[in-house]
Amino acid sequence: MIHRLLLLISVLLSTHAFGQHYERNSICGNDTIEVDYISIKTGESVQYKAFECTKVAKLGIRIDIGFNHYQYNAKTENWLGSHSGPLVGLTIAYGNFNFGVKFKPATISPKQNLDFHGEQLTNSAKLNPNKIDFDFGYAVNFKHNISLEPYIALTANSFIVINEEELGKNYHINRTKGFTVGTTLNKYFRLKDFQFLSVFAKYGYGLTNFKKVHPSLGVGYSDIAVGIAYKGFIKQRFLKRI
Repeated sequence: MIHRLLLLISVLLSTHAFGQHYERNSICGNDTIEVDYISIKTGESVQYKAFECTKVAKLGIRIDIGFNHYQYNAKTENWLGSHSGPLVGLTIAYGNFNFGVKFKPATISPKQNLDFHGEQLTNSAKLNPNKIDFDFGYAVNFKHNISLEPYIALTANSFIVINEEELGKNYHINRTKGFTVGTTLNKYFRLKDFQFLSVFAKYGYGLTNFKKVHPSLGVGYSDIAVGIAYKGFIKQRFLKRI
């Protein structure tokens, strides 16, 4: 699956390299309006005709909904396996810079029994290996509304057993953090004005040390995601003098 994603990225880049930013030009109405005001400098009446226009501001917002798949280091995979889960994200855009947070929950049954502070966690447990990414990225825009967005994220990993009451046990599993680096490939479709729908594919590699959770675990994992996103920029209104 990783090889297919990399192949898709290389094909799109070879087709659209040396391109331009996706369209966010000013938009003006067809009807003229009469402008009449008193100049502060001269005190004289100023009259002229103009078009009412809007243009994009640097500030915008992006909302992501998607699906993640995780492939862990062999030692960690012996416990968690390779699993999937949903993705929900909120990003603030400023020009081509992106600052966001993504919540990535999952529910699995452990493949291997491990002891945590004297309590054995078995495959009868329903475990949530949740991840939260706090990411920073930059959008490199190409022709035809294609965008490649490399990012770095601080990923917080937590492990919650959701059927403790059923099992009659109380688990205390350490949390751990680590950096994740990767890139997101977007294909944008204009909805209206400065609003877009994106279909995206993402690949990241997490550097998290899961030995902090249990000494038998390993370091690192691959994170592949696909999904859709809404991205919109704030409008600025102005008059274009004729």
